[in-house]
Amino acid sequence: MQHEYFAASNSSEGFKNYYPEVFGRADRLYVIKGGPGTGKSSFMKKCAETAKKNGLEVEYYYCSSDPRSLDGVLILGDENIGIIDGTSPHVWEPTAPGAREEIINLGQFWNPRLLRLQKNEIFSLSNKKSAAYKRAYDYLRSCGNLRAVSDSLLRKFVDREKMQAAAERLVRSLDLPRGTATVLPSLLDAVAMTGRFSFDSFQMNSDNVILVDDFYGVGKLFLGALLGPLSSVGETVRVAYDPVDSRLVNGLFLEDSKIAFLLWDKDKTSCDEGKIVNAKRFVDVERLREIRGELRYATRLYGDCLDGALHALSEAKVYHFLLEDIYKNAMDFKALNEFTYSFIAKLWI
Repeated sequence: MQHEYFAASNSSEGFKNYYPEVFGRADRLYVIKGGPGTGKSSFMKKCAETAKKNGLEVEYYYCSSDPRSLDGVLILGDENIGIIDGTSPHVWEPTAPGAREEIINLGQFWNPRLLRLQKNEIFSLSNKKSAAYKRAYDYLRSCGNLRAVSDSLLRKFVDREKMQAAAERLVRSLDLPRGTATVLPSLLDAVAMTGRFSFDSFQMNSDNVILVDDFYGVGKLFLGALLGPLSSVGETVRVAYDPVDSRLVNGLFLEDSKIAFLLWDKDKTSCDEGKIVNAKRFVDVERLREIRGELRYATRLYGDCLDGALHALSEAKVYHFLLEDIYKNAMDFKALNEFTYSFIAKLWI
């Protein structure tokens, strides 16, 4: 199966972290410490590649700010092994140091003298990056407020009882195993330094895709309504929360049944007849006309604020990669590679 997700997001609440739910499944957890550009992501990739060659299943969790880099991997086997980036903002506090968690310090492979020589530049770039992130989060907070405005406008025109009844009928029609579901955050979308980014892991892994045709965000409300009846399904339910507003759901995936519920992106996905849920059916469209202008205005402002957040994050990217260059030039990557292969050799001992 294709397991490519995010375990955190840049959101209207600031940095939203799902590490405890995702990596709390690890029996052993290796927490990597080190600066930007010190090889944390490459270290995890090499461990994951070796695990896959040994026939193990690997879940990849990418950085929501830089989707080219990893935040962590979870190697599934008789003993689940997690390897994560434990630096800010996703700091991991050990629950059983030594017994469960171990620290991997990549700082042992840098030259402190070279870094001290560029101390002022490091502070300056770090401060500029932090300021850019603060602006991004201010914009994203505004996105959250505008979503709340849209919700308040829509509330009296959306038939929640009809929506919930439809969600329950849909789940019953699928004839799923009964039990208690394991609900697992598995985000597919990110607001990143490089722009909007999405994975298609749910769709790639599914045998059956049920698409929801959205209408002013009501499609996300319907996906959220599915979570109630799906909690009584005896399998893992992966939930792709909205990256900006974690109260909303962008997609669901039933891991054993291989059924995906996704918002319909008409530019990317064709649909077979009978596999669409039209969110408009839950809305009193005639009465909605009286507030449609204001709803469109709030939606347009949301888009503008999201663009503002992306612009600020693109500025943060410049400072981030300059910091990476400084740390890369201070690293002994030959020694790090030797350590990496030594670590991999004893990983399953």
